[in-house]
Amino acid sequence: MLANYITTFFLNLKDISVFDFSNNSITIQLPRKTHSCPFCGHSTNKIHDYRIQHIKHIPIPHISYSLRLRKRRYVCPHCCKRFFENNPFLQKYQRMSVLLKKHIISSFSQMKSASAIARDSGVSTSAVIRLFDNVSHSKPKLPSVISIDEFKGNADGEKFQSIIVNPADKKVLDVLPNRKTDDLCKYFSSFPMEERANVKYAVMDLSNTFRSVVKASLPNAKIVADKFHVCRLANWALDNIRREVQKDFAEGRRKYFKNSRMLLLMRRTKLKGPDRIEQLANMLDVSEKLKYGYRLKELFYDVMDSRDSREYVRKFKKWQEEVNKCNLKQFNKLLKTVTEWKSEIIAAIATGYSNGYVEGCNNKTKVLKRSCYGIRSFKRLRNRILYMANNGTRK
Repeated sequence: MLANYITTFFLNLKDISVFDFSNNSITIQLPRKTHSCPFCGHSTNKIHDYRIQHIKHIPIPHISYSLRLRKRRYVCPHCCKRFFENNPFLQKYQRMSVLLKKHIISSFSQMKSASAIARDSGVSTSAVIRLFDNVSHSKPKLPSVISIDEFKGNADGEKFQSIIVNPADKKVLDVLPNRKTDDLCKYFSSFPMEERANVKYAVMDLSNTFRSVVKASLPNAKIVADKFHVCRLANWALDNIRREVQKDFAEGRRKYFKNSRMLLLMRRTKLKGPDRIEQLANMLDVSEKLKYGYRLKELFYDVMDSRDSREYVRKFKKWQEEVNKCNLKQFNKLLKTVTEWKSEIIAAIATGYSNGYVEGCNNKTKVLKRSCYGIRSFKRLRNRILYMANNGTRK
């Protein structure tokens, strides 16, 4: 009895008795019960014969075994018809158990390829893909806050796809096949007007495409610019100055500036140690242009650290005066961009929303593509992203 209990415990099968166990081959059978005849409806407990069926079941780590089911055929004494017993863990005309199918589908929430899941489950890759293709996701409801971004999916001939998430609840809403304006507007137009009107904030990077789509489709949504993408522009401006300045250097100094560029891009408050501070000072003493660019970068970060809109407007005016005084083309371009997105940046400071969660989802998608060597089907890619994001185990 104890061996029977342990075996059924590891197989996760209840009310199953082990009929035979030899050479890593387990033969199980269901308990004998009274069944209703599917043809005439009369009850019967009379057994006609037994059949042995090889089935595939959930894998046990570090153990290789084969499972056989000794299934009964009952005979109805009223109509003399024969039929198989009811089986709760194995569907009709199937060799894979219900638990194995659930195990395979749940494995798609992990960062594994379909071939790796098939290898661990002891079935073919095509069977694994066929099972997961039956998973479907219904159309979501638009929350009060959405975040939209693009990622490189390379699915169905389109290089970029779009992803829409709920940054407040950390949930992926949907994945769209491309980033075209017409298709995005068509997608949002498919929602009822009442649902679209309930969207209060739309978080995005500095994309004119997404901004035009939100303005056209979500009438009450206030656009929020992601602060990371805004601050990144200041680093790019300073890095372009560094590249321009080091062109006149000798080869040794040019390589030194290139390898030490992180000292320029890192915020001064994060520099630790007198050696690094001295190294930064020596780099800035080489060029007045580089020194002015570094100062404008640090001032811009201080502007983005504002806690409310009033503080931002006050600091931004001072920073604008410094940009006009230094007259560096790289930061003049940054000033133009920040001025165009002024209201969106102020909304980011006031609300605190960002694209952090959606960027994390894009990073997971990148790792998934690398693990699977790419996913060419958009439907399969969409199902995988939604399943991993919304069904995976969260810490």
